[in-house]
Amino acid sequence: MATLAGKIALVTGATRGLGRELALALAREGADVAVLGRDRARGQAVAGEIAALGRHSLAVAADVTDEADMALAIAAVADHFGRIDILVCAAGVGAPRQSVLAADAAGFHQVFDVNVLGVLLAAKHVLPGMMERRAGRVIAIGGTYGNKGVPLFALYSASKWALRGLIKSVALEMGPYDICANIVSPGGVDGPRLRAQFNVAAVRDGITPEDVERRFLADTALGRLSSADDIAAAVVFLAGQGARNVTGQEINVDGGSHA
Repeated sequence: MATLAGKIALVTGATRGLGRELALALAREGADVAVLGRDRARGQAVAGEIAALGRHSLAVAADVTDEADMALAIAAVADHFGRIDILVCAAGVGAPRQSVLAADAAGFHQVFDVNVLGVLLAAKHVLPGMMERRAGRVIAIGGTYGNKGVPLFALYSASKWALRGLIKSVALEMGPYDICANIVSPGGVDGPRLRAQFNVAAVRDGITPEDVERRFLADTALGRLSSADDIAAAVVFLAGQGARNVTGQEINVDGGSHA
């Protein structure tokens, strides 16, 4: 039985990468899914994939850092489907490997505007409808770098720390309305982006990409990378009835690197 049958989900950053995989996973579990991203053509392509799964979908173009954009897009989704039951904030950006001494205001705002402000704006404009119905789920995609300091990745790490504070605060404010807010934090997710990072590190350190991967996995308990399906399973769990009493929490899907 589809665990999310009859639910309406909105996924930000859903036009590519992990966001796309999460949107498709929610659809496979029975949800109708709105796809939000800056690239309308890509969004329509993902919406088509969702329709091919037998679910209803809508693609909306918006910049998560632009409040006017987000207000209009979220209103369009609510008008089309009648409501939004599940908000998944998957839009996010990384940051270049650099010392704190090289960081500047422009780089700070680039990372924080997407990773923190983008989640805030999405929640701000989705939550009133959830409050009216006294039900809803907010799920943000964090990162395991948000649980520790990381040399040369201070801005990214700091943005994910800030996201934790934001979502925990949302959970406390929205608890009286039976709205749950949680974070899923991936570790290394196998895919083109991570493989490219391994290649860069290999060139930098004078070793092979396979050596970089082995070094990376040495810090995990299970000794394997996560897949997009692993992350999607955690998101689907938090969106479903089985997580009705889970809020203000963070699920690290990282192969046990924090163990």
